[in-house]
Amino acid sequence: MPANRQPELYAAALLPYTAAATALVLRMVARRKTRMILVWEDYLAIVAFIVGSGFTFISLYKVRWGLGMHLQDINLPEDKIIHHYFLDLWADMWLYTFSVGLSKFVILGFYWRMFSKSYIRQPIRILFACSIGWIIVRVSLICAQCQPINKFWNKDVPGTCPLTPMLSLSGAGIPHFILEVAILLCPLVEIWRLHLTTVKKLAVAAMFTSGVLVCASALGTIIHTVMLDKQAEKDLTWDGIDDQIWAVCDVNLASFATSLPLLRPVFRSFGGIFSGLKSTANPSQAYGNPQSMHTYSNGGPRRSRALKNADSDSIIEFAEAGDYMASSGSAGSSKAYVLHDISPRTSELEAQGVIRVQKETIVDFSKA
Repeated sequence: MPANRQPELYAAALLPYTAAATALVLRMVARRKTRMILVWEDYLAIVAFIVGSGFTFISLYKVRWGLGMHLQDINLPEDKIIHHYFLDLWADMWLYTFSVGLSKFVILGFYWRMFSKSYIRQPIRILFACSIGWIIVRVSLICAQCQPINKFWNKDVPGTCPLTPMLSLSGAGIPHFILEVAILLCPLVEIWRLHLTTVKKLAVAAMFTSGVLVCASALGTIIHTVMLDKQAEKDLTWDGIDDQIWAVCDVNLASFATSLPLLRPVFRSFGGIFSGLKSTANPSQAYGNPQSMHTYSNGGPRRSRALKNADSDSIIEFAEAGDYMASSGSAGSSKAYVLHDISPRTSELEAQGVIRVQKETIVDFSKA
């Protein structure tokens, strides 16, 4: 029986794709549970997933001409196989570029909204610019490979191909890997500054560091592309499947990683460590601390009000119950904590009336 690696491709494509689809659906559920309207990065995440779905489909459709089998075991003329290989590769490169590129914008947009008062905003701007540059460079490399363009998959057409496919793929892959590492590291400093126990910091960080999987798949794509390019005798349909496996993982894991940090409201519904996160922060003694601030309560009836703003950078919850705050030693006053989407919530705060403010706001209310 001929050797066949196509089951590996099916597993590498369908498992991450299912995870990405599930994460996207849960992202929408989380938005609904928190009564937050969809913002531009939510719509962009949907577009990136749709483009990634096209890439996944083409990856699986390649088995029709024998990808994953040895060239001599495929019951098709070799020139026809090579034609299909490069034609599908051409479509692959476009879909990969925009699926992965848009996923970068999605996660960076989330960072921008989340860390509105942080010094990491400047690195976020730089990463935005670099991601735009990456897409432009990759598109330029795709278009410059052959003149005319259809010579890329039809070798009988007169023309030239100054760039080899493997050279352009590996050349764009290295900046992609560097960008993914930078995007991965960007929020970790801010997360480590949260007033949480180490275990809970790691739990929150884990929701961001799913990008490690994207970095690993990007690195795997680079390694196998370079290895394939250096082989003297290429068995394209057999050796090329490694590159396809890593690429389809990269696309779907990127989509998965952009939605995971937003799923905490859903995780809280199922219990576990994410639902039990509590703030261990002490109230700030100065309004300049972005993590907490003082407000003054009149001890009156509790109220609950939610202000919904798609451009909000954080959610501030104010507990107005005097009994809860009495233990803080500040009789007649309440403390306000700045809580982002990933920030901890105390069960005491949830059990009482709150005011939810979606801007960095100081509220001062007292008895007349």
